[in-house]
Amino acid sequence: MPERLKQAVTTLIKLALAMGLIVWMVEKGAIDFSVLKNLSHPSAVAAGLSLVFGLIFINNYRWLILLRAQGFATTIRWTLPLSLIGIFFNYAMPGGVGGDVVKGFYLLRAHQTRRMAGAVSILMDRIIGLCTMITTAAVALALNWGQVRQNAELTTLATLIFLFFAGFVLFFAVALSPAVGRLGFLRLAFEKLPGGSAARRVYESLHSYRSSPASLAAAFFLSALSQTAVIALFYLIGRSMGLDEIPLSAYFFLVPVGLVTMSLPLSPAGIGVGQAAFYFLFGLFNAPHAHVGSTAVTAFQIAQFFWGLFGAYFYLRRGRPEIEAPAAETAA
Repeated sequence: MPERLKQAVTTLIKLALAMGLIVWMVEKGAIDFSVLKNLSHPSAVAAGLSLVFGLIFINNYRWLILLRAQGFATTIRWTLPLSLIGIFFNYAMPGGVGGDVVKGFYLLRAHQTRRMAGAVSILMDRIIGLCTMITTAAVALALNWGQVRQNAELTTLATLIFLFFAGFVLFFAVALSPAVGRLGFLRLAFEKLPGGSAARRVYESLHSYRSSPASLAAAFFLSALSQTAVIALFYLIGRSMGLDEIPLSAYFFLVPVGLVTMSLPLSPAGIGVGQAAFYFLFGLFNAPHAHVGSTAVTAFQIAQFFWGLFGAYFYLRRGRPEIEAPAAETAA
């Protein structure tokens, strides 16, 4: 089967999965689209769209900082359209990482001699985003441990979150530690293992962020700010739906875990998968109001899709990725 046909069939299957999940959840009452009418007031729509654009802008600026730390002399004017294009393609490709692939394609075409550095900037941006989600959830679970341990499923979920958090701590310790970089067995592994040369270049690019601690600190701060804003958005949506039983503190671990699940490459932009995940998570905390999570994520996805349409405009206007870099850049 030709590669393009295979990709098209895969996308159609995952679209069918997403739509099937949505239909199933609507039929069982897990998503109540009529509730979205409560959010359709012009002022609510404007506030929601503005907040989501703020999230997009913050995340784009985080990536810009990481690009500059790799020596790319670029600007918001160049990266923001790419971020919007990425959001658009999240709705056409599986999971929340499809947009990263498209962003990377444009970036690497524009910076032919800096491909590894460009790819690693996108990888680090994704890792920092996921790390912040897991850290936020871990802290919130720890602060609410008395309530969490009363529910066996929540306790199991918390254990997984703590393990993921430990994994991220270990990753950054290995990736950024100068002592690890000097270990002989690491150099030997890069020389002997299949794909060791590519792995070594990825490691070296990740390790180079050690020389830009201010950039890393700024990226983590922006990621935390973005995470707080999206949690606030879900909380406001919940309140607009008349839900007062779930406290704000619960959103700090329910929303990040749900967003991590949405990033799995199972359906375009996590549609359907996100609804199922948030329905399950909110059900663990407060079963009678489980539908709030799935309905809130639907509203969030609608707002993201709105801004993704601007990405479609930039994509059509931009056409084939340019080969020339937008500005001179420093040496790697």
